[in-house]
Amino acid sequence: MVAYVASCRPTIPWSRELTPTFCDTTYHESGYIKLPHKANDQYFYWYFESRSNPTDDPSYYGNSTQFNAHSWTNHANMIWLDQRTGVGFSFSGGRDDDHIEVDVGRNVYEFLLGFFQAHPKLQAKPFYIAGQSYGGHYVPAVAAYILQTQDANTTAFRINLQGITIGNGLTDTVTQYPLLVNMVVENSYNITLVSCGPMSTAQPDSGVLDTYDYWDANLCEPMITNPTRNPYDFRQLCEPDVYDDLGVVKTTLFLNQPWVQQQLHVHKPYAMSNATVLEDFAVDEERNAVHFVASILARGLRELIYAGDADLICDWKGNDAWTRKLQWSGHDGFNAANVTPFVVNGNVAGTVQAANELAFVRVFNSGHCVPRDQPAVSAALINRFLQNETL
Repeated sequence: MVAYVASCRPTIPWSRELTPTFCDTTYHESGYIKLPHKANDQYFYWYFESRSNPTDDPSYYGNSTQFNAHSWTNHANMIWLDQRTGVGFSFSGGRDDDHIEVDVGRNVYEFLLGFFQAHPKLQAKPFYIAGQSYGGHYVPAVAAYILQTQDANTTAFRINLQGITIGNGLTDTVTQYPLLVNMVVENSYNITLVSCGPMSTAQPDSGVLDTYDYWDANLCEPMITNPTRNPYDFRQLCEPDVYDDLGVVKTTLFLNQPWVQQQLHVHKPYAMSNATVLEDFAVDEERNAVHFVASILARGLRELIYAGDADLICDWKGNDAWTRKLQWSGHDGFNAANVTPFVVNGNVAGTVQAANELAFVRVFNSGHCVPRDQPAVSAALINRFLQNETL
């Protein structure tokens, strides 16, 4: 491991500063970093300096365009990364062979080596990793890989990892999926999505395959064949294309405009999703990532788990359940902690349960994408976490 890190630093084909009037007035750049352990895998990133204090503010790796007054860049340097290869602007020279989170962990670690090589002044700053949705698998896996690699590495290079955040994530599949039943028949918005009679028998006691078959017939199929509600925010009626509501279509159209690609210095179509990537990780989805979460907490790093409470894709009840179930040294203290109001600008914006290094926040009036649905709340939440303030 020591020889590998010392001799296999990523190469940087290029990175360029972008026009100040393009997306933000602060310094920002886009670029590609080649992964040294791959034939020709190139990770695309877009880096923004903090609007307030880029010299002292922490760095954040996460996954808008008009000026966003509630941007996370108000108080943090931000790296947006397209990963895995084959999505966004990232690309591979051949068939990728990544299938599990450990593969992703190594890829992102190698990317970060290259990024900090190009930005040495950022290396010592507090560093956090953020993600949402399937980031519930990716984020803890990347953090755990960084820690494990640095434990085995005697070189001076260190990523100053301080914590992670996961929004509406899929982290503990076995715990989260069954609780979707509770969400579709009983929620704080009094919206019933399917009949509660047959759903009451959909419990995992009868065997995994029987349960999946039952849910498919009584939950998934009715919601798909009669999609009156948006699964990413069930308060909303479904658009003709549910991805329109997430901004996927608009984002793709914007990033594929010639003048935008000229600004970003890219020369390939932007792809929001990739069927091959989905296929490669089909089995991985059923695996839990909680062991990564526990290992990070054991090192004293902080973790913020939050969820909009109108999401059916990775619902808040499932996220609440796995954080309570998580086996770690602070398990009893976390479960004994009171659930208190989460207040932003004098208004109750959700609830919070926190103890030691772990916090779970339920965000009211938000679907799958909290930063989009509740931007001021999201900014307050992230800023408090970065400053290690009481939530």
